[in-house]
Amino acid sequence: MPIHIATERGYMPELNPTDTEASNTSAYMNRSEATDHPPSPDDAAGSPSLQERIRSISLAQSSSSEPTSANRDNKQREVDLKVVRHALELLNKTQSLQNRKTGAEYVRTNISAFSLDALGAVWAATEDVFKEDSPLAMRQLGFALIDTSQLQTGLGLAERMKLFRMIIVPIEPIGREMQVQALMRITNQGRDLEPFARSLVVYLSTQLGQIHEASIEARRRLKADRADAHTKAYATAMRKALFSLFSLIEGVFRSHPDVIDGLELNVIVHDVLKLVQMTSSERDMKGALSIIQAVTQVSHIPGDSLRLCLEVLGAIFVTIDDFRDVAFACVQNLLWSEDQPNVYSRLIDTALSATQGTESVSVKGAMAIIIKLIRVDEDNHLPMIPVAQLYDTLFDRTRISDEAEFRRNWLCLMGQLLVIPEFIVHILSLEAWSTIVEETMDAIYSDDRENQSGLTALHPSEPIHVLTPFQLETPVLYRLTAATKENLNHIVCAFGDVWPQMAKEGKWKVFQLFYFLRHILSVESQRLLVTCMIELDMLRPNGGCWDDCLSQLGTKFILAPNADMTTRSLVLKSLRYALSLLDSNDDKSRYRAVVMPMLDKVAWHREDDLHFINNIADLAATYALIADSRDFDHLLQLLYLMSSVVSKIHVDSPRLYENEDEEVRNMVAVALVRLFLQCLTTSAARTSSVYAALIEVVRSRWFAPCIRLPALRLFARLRCDIDHAIYVTPDADSLGLAAAVARTEASKVRLSVYQNQGDRSILSDDQSGSRVGRSSAINQSGVTGSRASTQSAGRRDIEARVNPPQWLYPGLPGLPQEPPENPSLLVKQYTPGGPKDTTIRLSEWLAEVISMFQTPDDWEIYSYVLVHLPSQLSNPALFLTAGPHIHLLRNIVVSQLMGGTLRTPPATTGVKKGDVAFCLYNTLVMLLGYYERFSHSEQDDMVRAILDGISSWDRVAKVCIQALGICCHVIPMAIAKSLGPILQKLSQMITQTHLAMDILEFLAGLARLPDVYVRLREDELRTVFAICVRYLEHSRDQRTKQRAGTGIDSAQAFNRSSGVSGNSGAASESSNIFEVERDLPQYIFALAYHVLTIWFLSIRLVDRPKHVGWITTNLASRDDQGNNVLEEQSQVTLDMMHRTAYLDLGETIPSKEFSKLEGPVFKKSWLLGLSIVTVETASGNGLTHLVKRQASGTTYAIYLQNTARLPPHHVRGPTDVNTLLPGAQSHVNVFPNHVFLQLTSTIAPTPSPMEPICLPDDEATRRAIATFDRNDTVDGFKVGVIYVGAYQTEEAEILANSEHSEAFEQLLAGLGTKVELKGAIFNTQGLDKADGTDGTHTYAWRDRITEIVFHVPSMMPTNKESDPACVKKKSHIGNDFVNVIFNDSGMPFKFDTFPSQFNYVNIIITPEFPLGRKNPGAASLAVEEQIRLQKQIFFTIQTQSHPSFPDLSPAASYKLLPLQHAAGLVRQIALNASVFSNVWANREGGEHISSWRNRLREIKKLRARFANSGTSVSERYPGAKGTKTYVEGDPFAGLVVMGGLAEDDGILSSLDFSRWAGPNPALD
Repeated sequence: MPIHIATERGYMPELNPTDTEASNTSAYMNRSEATDHPPSPDDAAGSPSLQERIRSISLAQSSSSEPTSANRDNKQREVDLKVVRHALELLNKTQSLQNRKTGAEYVRTNISAFSLDALGAVWAATEDVFKEDSPLAMRQLGFALIDTSQLQTGLGLAERMKLFRMIIVPIEPIGREMQVQALMRITNQGRDLEPFARSLVVYLSTQLGQIHEASIEARRRLKADRADAHTKAYATAMRKALFSLFSLIEGVFRSHPDVIDGLELNVIVHDVLKLVQMTSSERDMKGALSIIQAVTQVSHIPGDSLRLCLEVLGAIFVTIDDFRDVAFACVQNLLWSEDQPNVYSRLIDTALSATQGTESVSVKGAMAIIIKLIRVDEDNHLPMIPVAQLYDTLFDRTRISDEAEFRRNWLCLMGQLLVIPEFIVHILSLEAWSTIVEETMDAIYSDDRENQSGLTALHPSEPIHVLTPFQLETPVLYRLTAATKENLNHIVCAFGDVWPQMAKEGKWKVFQLFYFLRHILSVESQRLLVTCMIELDMLRPNGGCWDDCLSQLGTKFILAPNADMTTRSLVLKSLRYALSLLDSNDDKSRYRAVVMPMLDKVAWHREDDLHFINNIADLAATYALIADSRDFDHLLQLLYLMSSVVSKIHVDSPRLYENEDEEVRNMVAVALVRLFLQCLTTSAARTSSVYAALIEVVRSRWFAPCIRLPALRLFARLRCDIDHAIYVTPDADSLGLAAAVARTEASKVRLSVYQNQGDRSILSDDQSGSRVGRSSAINQSGVTGSRASTQSAGRRDIEARVNPPQWLYPGLPGLPQEPPENPSLLVKQYTPGGPKDTTIRLSEWLAEVISMFQTPDDWEIYSYVLVHLPSQLSNPALFLTAGPHIHLLRNIVVSQLMGGTLRTPPATTGVKKGDVAFCLYNTLVMLLGYYERFSHSEQDDMVRAILDGISSWDRVAKVCIQALGICCHVIPMAIAKSLGPILQKLSQMITQTHLAMDILEFLAGLARLPDVYVRLREDELRTVFAICVRYLEHSRDQRTKQRAGTGIDSAQAFNRSSGVSGNSGAASESSNIFEVERDLPQYIFALAYHVLTIWFLSIRLVDRPKHVGWITTNLASRDDQGNNVLEEQSQVTLDMMHRTAYLDLGETIPSKEFSKLEGPVFKKSWLLGLSIVTVETASGNGLTHLVKRQASGTTYAIYLQNTARLPPHHVRGPTDVNTLLPGAQSHVNVFPNHVFLQLTSTIAPTPSPMEPICLPDDEATRRAIATFDRNDTVDGFKVGVIYVGAYQTEEAEILANSEHSEAFEQLLAGLGTKVELKGAIFNTQGLDKADGTDGTHTYAWRDRITEIVFHVPSMMPTNKESDPACVKKKSHIGNDFVNVIFNDSGMPFKFDTFPSQFNYVNIIITPEFPLGRKNPGAASLAVEEQIRLQKQIFFTIQTQSHPSFPDLSPAASYKLLPLQHAAGLVRQIALNASVFSNVWANREGGEHISSWRNRLREIKKLRARFANSGTSVSERYPGAKGTKTYVEGDPFAGLVVMGGLAEDDGILSSLDFSRWAGPNPALD
């Protein structure tokens, strides 16, 4: 067991001869597993004894201590001596290696006890371990002791020198790492070199190469010996030694650069650079770079090593990203040094080196560094190579060397420099393009090792602008190296970037280079070549070699196999550009010789790249415009052929181009369409040929739909003017119907939502029909309603994505270019007897449409025709010669609708058969405009088909009901024949509340057409009243829900949209849907009463009393307590029947004769029930003027008692009238009270509540009656009627019109009657009737319950000087809810043309031949107008609504009518729209109050004011309850109601005045 001696410093290990392992060892002592070698006897004999060393240390310590020392007492001194003694014993060479390691650790632990002398003793005791031949383990012990010695803070220079010498004693390679580490510690990482600085530098300069070579050898052995343990340890030690040496050298350079002289610096730098070149270790490279960076920062690179240094740094810069910044920083440091010129020169030499080979990384690196240096930002304080100096240097070098390698490097560097803005700016300032091009060509020929003939073509005697690129020699290009070709492409691209900034001469010179290199250019460079060729007018016809250039382009890029498609497309554009430069004087044969063979080869070669075919087709269509007739026909054949090729591409690879734009997918067909549009104004024969080709495209059903669609888009927009001239409208105006088949973005999104939700009330798989009433035709967003599919929404969405729609609104423009503004002067519609080759047979197009309807076609094609045909049918002149086709189309549509044989849409579209029916019914409605071409039986069939659709397809019920309204005006006799079934059908639909508005509006219009309902039976009339009553009940329910705050059930909500909305009509916003649902019940309420009233007045007078009882009974409603009550509207309706059930004389007026009477006249007024009776009596003769004011009207009458002469035997009294003497006419014989009593009462008792109320004759009463009289007896509306002249679009110019067309005058005459304003006794709705400021006349219309005054700006005075904006006219038009717009402009009318917050609805009337479509080459305006009056038969009608306002039926989409029928329909639409607008305008502040209701309220106000005291409307009359029949003496109980007394439980029967008034006398 070891023996321990206790001391104050701890336990001291005692020497144990048998112990071979120490329990405490140093980290430095354990670095090797080498075996212990015992000290030799010679070493032991030559060493001082242990006692001698201890004694000498003790004496030294004693002599150095003062006798009275306060620092150390004797006891401490003894302890230190013990420590030293023990350490020396352990370190003695006679001890084992392990004991000596323990001693070294003991010294380290107790180093504070060791003085310098003690350390010297330790070194002396261990001097054997520092010898060169000592084993590695012994050397490890020595390095450990050296490290321990440095812990002594009192070491002097002598001691440091001694330690340094002990460290640098040569050691075997594996121990070099310990040696370098010891140097790192003794120098503090190279910072403290005293006193051995020079010796250390010498050591470093010699050891770097040795250690590097040893490291390389170790790595070699590591690979050769298959990595045994000893080899791995050796390699690891050498790697660490090298890295540590790098760190030490870097530290020395940074801390003491002055101690290294030139020789050692050159050696170290050279060794470091070679090491970098030879090593593959990133760690070694990092260490070496740190040395180079330190040298460049604090010193300099010796001249002998500068070239090598730049090469190494350049190689690192381009090959190792991790050290890229460090390498560049080193170059920066060199450029900042005093040796900058030399560094710059060597850098250029390296970049252009002809000895390293083009692939040398050092050359590439030098180039890259130059590029970065020239791009450096000055703000970062980085050095920049002066551009001018760089340019001069580069070209100076080219004059010195002709070596091929040098030239190739020059090309490479130039290609990179030409992308640097600063370099480009310098070249631009010098206009040195010729020099660059020449040097580039020199480099090209230098690269050709077989041909050194020089540049004969580049040095001609001719001026540069005369030289053509074909004089240049090209065979040399095929022998260039790949690197040279790449560099040349870099230069070409660089030239291309600055091409726009070059001068003309420079561009010519550079272009020569481009063309010379055309066979080796990259794809990008080839595109640049074509672009430059265009700019330099190399393709200008008849300009020298232009056809050669075209031929070269075609051969190289169009017909060459595997040519880049983008470049080919660019070349095609250049060919088209050359074509655009041809004029009428140019020789087109040279262009034809180039282009036609090319087009033939491409067309028949069956290209499979769609983009290329598109460009070829575009070129063919463009060339066709100038080609002769033979080539034109041939080009049409090629375009058709290319259409088939493109179609096959789409059919064979449907997914290949599905993400491309629609225009890309069908460009060939688009080219044909563009050709048609361009020929339309240039050649009738060619237009006819293109039309025939497009018909073939449409007819080719095996073509992909995307190929046929462009032709369909064109055909759907074809129109014809009054002279049969063809024109193309830019807008097909079919947005509304597109929504019906889910072909708008809004409807597509909405449909997707419904599909995902699986709403069974919206979507349905039922393809054969559906029950009516589950949904409306189209919701507010214009989306078709249908019920949920049983197929999962997820699967449907996936399929929809697989087959995306190929046409959609809004999508690409319908036409590839804007069509001509005016009708063609050349192209006409075919007419019998006219030319065939120069006209267009529209019957051929209609025949294709019929074919699509008869036999199945692709859904994309069928749906497009289905949506767009109605709009085209609005131009009947277009199909003037297609009578048989129109008949056949009508037959097919009617047959399919009535037979249910409709096309079944694909399930993936979400469209149902009902949606198809919806579109077909719109087509049928447009065919109504062709009614004169159909027989009466065919007209009857059309009505029956429409009637059948009401109950067959819930999606089309609305449009069918609206269509019946159109039929009433167009084919009234057909409606009359089917009126009974129609009313029966409508009565069955009254449960479908979403149809309420359409049904009531139809009945309202029908009531004003007596020729249609003249044969209506009494039971059928009762059906009309039943419909009104049913909707009144529903409206009351809805209003009750609103008041209760329950809202409106969406399933019962009315839908204001009529189904479709054209582009000109603003669709209602989704945010307004709830407002519409809220307000519609009020409109239905008002409309139902309106229909009931107008139909009651339409009945023959003899039959009216028969309906009073039933109507009266159903007018009442029940309140919350269940009592029968009559609302105001019911009361005024009852009042109307009271006034008209037995009278049909019409309005009454005050008697003019009565006002002329002389003598006293007495006047008295009474409240009689709900009327005001005024009696005026002439007191002399008793002539009486009666006025009865009721809610629904005022009756004026004359009453005169027929006074008989007194008989002869009569005894005359003093008051007898006959006793009056002549001239005594002032005698009073009668008062108004007598007349009132005679007419209103008997001596029978009158209950108090029923007693008439005598009104006082005071100012308040007179004012009240005057207020009552100011309320019209009819509901008055104002409607603007505006004429829009040819080409007019602005508000001011439209309102300034003071004239209008004859057709407009005819429309006005159909709308109403021309009336004089001055002195007018009717309500002129704001028009001046005194001074004529609003004109002398206007138009108005009135029936027994309604009056419309039309505001016609063109009939109002216009003063452009005082009122250029026509503010006076705008004050009327801007306040009209409804405006009728007669659009003669030839352009679509925009809703916001007249900005106003009150304009809700525009009714647009467009002549089939508007003046704005007048052909400039046609007859004069006067002659044209006469022709128009003869031919102007048809007009289209369409409503526009304010964005916040719902669409109005039945003309939300185009309707086609003759003028004589259009006026009546327009007036009815305007009337309905006015009623609705009044309801809408008052939706926030309450309901709209009619004139009759206002009059009723005035009467009630008087009753409330003057009623008998103690009597109220709810007070019961005293008495007992009785029976229904009363006899004299029976008691009676009643209820005071409406100013009268009704039976307590029989109020309804009490209101039926026809019970006691009796029937009208029978008429023969």
